[in-house]
Amino acid sequence: MISFLGKEIKGPYGFPSGVVATNEDTARWMIQNVPQIGWFVGKSTTIEPREGNPEDIISQPAPDSLWNAVGYANPGLEIMIESFRDLRASVPDDVFLMAQIGEGSEEGFEHAVAEYDRAGDVDGIELNLSCPHIEKGGILIGGNPEVVSSIVKASRRATRRPLIVKLNAGVSRLEEVAVAAAEAGADALTAINTIGGPNPEISKGFGGLSGGLLFPVTVAAVKRLRSVVSLPIICMGGIRGAADIRLLQEIDPSFHFSIGTALGGLDSEGVKRFYHQLEDDLAAGTDLASEMTLSEKLMDYSPFVVSGIEEYGESIRLLRFHQNIDAGTGQFVFLKLGTGHTKPFSVASDRDGLELVVRRIGRMTTKAFELKVNDVVRIRGPYGQKFSFPEERQVVFVGAGCGIAPVNHAAEHHPGPKRFVLGAVTADELTYLDQLRDLGPVDVSTDDGSMGYKGYVADLLEQVLEREDVSGACYFNCGPEIAMAGADRVERRFAPEGDIFHLVERVTSCAIGICGKCSIPSGERLCIDGPIFSADRFTPGEYTRDKTGRKIIDPEELRGLGCKT
Repeated sequence: MISFLGKEIKGPYGFPSGVVATNEDTARWMIQNVPQIGWFVGKSTTIEPREGNPEDIISQPAPDSLWNAVGYANPGLEIMIESFRDLRASVPDDVFLMAQIGEGSEEGFEHAVAEYDRAGDVDGIELNLSCPHIEKGGILIGGNPEVVSSIVKASRRATRRPLIVKLNAGVSRLEEVAVAAAEAGADALTAINTIGGPNPEISKGFGGLSGGLLFPVTVAAVKRLRSVVSLPIICMGGIRGAADIRLLQEIDPSFHFSIGTALGGLDSEGVKRFYHQLEDDLAAGTDLASEMTLSEKLMDYSPFVVSGIEEYGESIRLLRFHQNIDAGTGQFVFLKLGTGHTKPFSVASDRDGLELVVRRIGRMTTKAFELKVNDVVRIRGPYGQKFSFPEERQVVFVGAGCGIAPVNHAAEHHPGPKRFVLGAVTADELTYLDQLRDLGPVDVSTDDGSMGYKGYVADLLEQVLEREDVSGACYFNCGPEIAMAGADRVERRFAPEGDIFHLVERVTSCAIGICGKCSIPSGERLCIDGPIFSADRFTPGEYTRDKTGRKIIDPEELRGLGCKT
């Protein structure tokens, strides 16, 4: 056991706030499966909900480094307190739960700290006085020792729990800020936050640098801090493995460590392996874990030229490109139309050039509807785990709305027998219908009865399965979450959970497992662990999350969700 701010904890590591484990689902998975994780820091909490910045919120300037400007995305103080209550009830007591506050005023910090203290489910509270890309708060107030002193004193009045102050090495009076925090009542420091600077690739145009490029700054900063304060320090900023930790321990062996950017590209099992190897490295004097960390460009865009556009009613467009991409079943790409117009889309075809299906529902997709033949866009990917069905097995493909697009792609890749059950609001929105009819029998439902069965696709699926013998088949579902939930309930009567597969779609911003927004209830992240999950790992309709991270459970809210567009 390790002593951490007065509590005995099970492991010496945690994640930086807002990295990998950004909600209680992923935090729970990591705490339960990675024994080296001894503390969890929640997303930076503001009193009111924030959706954060539009994509791109993360870019990759070097193989081992990232720029980010998330924008304090969080569901607000009340829901964040509830999430810590849920997490506290489901993880061992030997884990230090730490809320983080990202308000912009002394009054805001004091109120949020008091509310967390009153709820009683966190062991300590981190004050984010260092974010380099927020409009109000962060480094704008964290560079002034007098302001830092006032905020820490106000927060101390609101709680007797440990207070941790997160600092940024980009301020001109770092030592003075640290001393002010200590004298005002801080119990520990976190060093360092990302270093801010301009970056045209992210929508905000300005963000914070993390990863390997930042590590020399981290080392220099903690040396400066240790020379003026004796408080415990949580070191973060570019740590990749045992060699980096040993270098920091030469300054002070009592330091604690958070690792974030280095874990980019690692699925959940990969994170487990990393920490086991790190533990072995520290005992053996090796540095093998660092070889597992982010070390290649995963977020670079390439130019794609529009070769054709096909209209399906007023709200759906099929975009074809001259260039192709080697994508497996279920994989997706990011489409970028200038700064601030970026979204993920499931691959609809990669047979004779990349094809994407876009439904117009927001600012980015409205912009996509303005594209013309020969326009140039930018695309990165593909992302997600490649997936394939057993070649000899029949697959019943169930696609609703935009979910027909990845159904088409999956069918193109499956050499075995195929059966299709498709649904849309109206006949005009039934994409790829002729192509799919060439691959196998097709039944169609429409909400308005303009083609085929009038009603929902799950009801049609039930009729098909009751009249046809498809024993031994696998099932593949994609579309709005409410439609997949209906299909799942039907299919469980005819097949074991391991033969039912769902292509899950969530708010997805990075695609390399760092932002954590795309987690499913199990705690896995779809961009890196999925996006295809068997029914024993995922049950559609349980809940999803909006851009703030708030759980969406209401069926009416779920009805329109599920297509990346």
